[in-house]
Amino acid sequence: MQNTDIQHEAATLLRAARTETGARREHLLEEARLWLELARTNPAAPPEEVPDGTVMRIRTRGGALTVVMEAKEAGTHLYPWTCLGCGDGRKFGGTNRKDAQVEATRHARDCWVLPQSTLNAPARPLSVA
Repeated sequence: MQNTDIQHEAATLLRAARTETGARREHLLEEARLWLELARTNPAAPPEEVPDGTVMRIRTRGGALTVVMEAKEAGTHLYPWTCLGCGDGRKFGGTNRKDAQVEATRHARDCWVLPQSTLNAPARPLSVA
């Protein structure tokens, strides 16, 4: 989970706590504090390696990158794209950059594969203290 998602969860809880009272309000505030603490201690993901010629990066729903690249072949610009999470993509690409962006975005909306850096990272215990 990315820090922006974690912060969004905390903000949602804080908004909900404004309309509550008593124990329910205290519970929502405590949960928001835990989310904010998680965001504060969550290590930043290492930058992902992208292929040469990358002109566009699109984050998938799972957090992996889908990249659109530009290649020049016989005077023609080609725009292949690939998902660095699941490996799906168009290897040879078309000649229209906008079409490649649309296809890569469509894939990224449905791909739930985690980034490789997350899959290779050691598990961390959660602390509630």
